[in-house]
Formats: sequence, C-alpha cells, structure tokens
Amino acid sequence: MMKVGLLVIATNKYIQFAHQLYQSMQQYFLNQPGIERRMFLFTNQVGFAGPVRIYLRHEPWPGMTLKRYEIFLNHRKLLQGMDYLYYCDADMLFVDHVGPEILSDRVATQHPGYWNSPRANLPYETNPISTAYVRPHEGGTYYAGGFNGGRSNVFLEMARVISNNIKLDQQRGYTAVWHDESHLNRYLINNPPTLTLNPSYCFPEASWAQNLPFRRIILALDKDHGALRGG
Repeated sequence: MMKVGLLVIATNKYIQFAHQLYQSMQQYFLNQPGIERRMFLFTNQVGFAGPVRIYLRHEPWPGMTLKRYEIFLNHRKLLQGMDYLYYCDADMLFVDHVGPEILSDRVATQHPGYWNSPRANLPYETNPISTAYVRPHEGGTYYAGGFNGGRSNVFLEMARVISNNIKLDQQRGYTAVWHDESHLNRYLINNPPTLTLNPSYCFPEASWAQNLPFRRIILALDKDHGALRGG
C-alpha cells in the first residue's frame, strides 16, 4: 500500500479553508485502490475528524510561510513514514481528479502568472545578500509555492536546505522578496524537478486567470489576503 501525505498549514483564520480542502482531497486526490492518503493539518485551532492534527503556534505574517519547511522538518519522524509528501496551501481546493501523474521524486508546479513570461519578467530574488539570489543568466521556469512535493526523503531534504537558507537570510536581517517561494525557486534551479506540473495544479480562481489555456484541477481560491493575515 502506497502512503501519500498532504501537508497543510492552517492557523488562525486560515482554518476556515481546511474542512472544504479535506473534503475535496477525499474526493479527488489520488482516490484509487492501493493508495492510502492522509492529510497532516498543522494548526492552532480545534479541528474536525479526518486529518492528522498537529498543534502549531501561530506567528504573524510572514512567519508561517517563511517557517513552513522548518515546521515539516520538526516533524520529520512522523512524515518520513509516508512514501510521498505534497505541500498544499490551505486556501486551495481540489476540483478535478489528481492521479498518479503527479508521482515523481521532485515535483513542482509552474506559476500560473508566469507560465509564458520571458526570463526578464520572472520575479526571482535579485539581491545578492540573499541565499535565494538568482543570477540574471539562471532560471527560466518560475514555480508556484502553493503545491509541490515528491518522495518523502527528497521532499524533506529540500525542506532542510530551504529552512537553513531562510535562517541564514534572517541572520543577515533580510527576507527574500517572495519569502519561501523565492527560496523554493533557488533550490529548484540547483536541483531541477523530476516532474513539472502545469498551472492546472495551482489555477487561480481570480477572474484574470479564466482565459488561461489549462484545465482547472487544483484551484487557488480568491480571498482577502489582508484580512486573513491580520489575524
């Protein structure tokens, strides 16, 4: 029996998304014989039946996003029992079937806002003080932070490197322009994905995205970022 874990962080107001995400996961995420699926819900809120609930103290923005990979590392013993691990933003929703096509060692998703942008327009970290710094001749595909994963040992190694690099930046008093997503992109330049998913797996609900030439599989829900991050 293959074991696949879905990692979700939902503290404070983000818990409002967790129930529908769990329900959609049950319906659409690797829902087939031979696969045991488990959601690991990191939260400070009283949860609901279903996910493995792991208590997590909330930190003000951008603490929770910057520390996500550190959080996973802190629970390595629990998570390494899974064959595959996938991180998913709490404010996402599965709206179509996700099958074995996502299974690979190192999996990343093309960012829907930059899937066809020239290299000069990709929002990499440009300050050399940061460990996420990307030189002008590097890169070419910009990846979304909202859905990524792979084999558990490969994912946890990525988490270790990204967590260490974020800590180094903090020691220098610097925060990368797009937080953990900047560090994810730096890591994936050094360690290219074995599988790149198209923006179907991080498809914006927002109106600007409706003409994107991709199928809606995992929806990134439209929301008020300011209201959510404020509490």
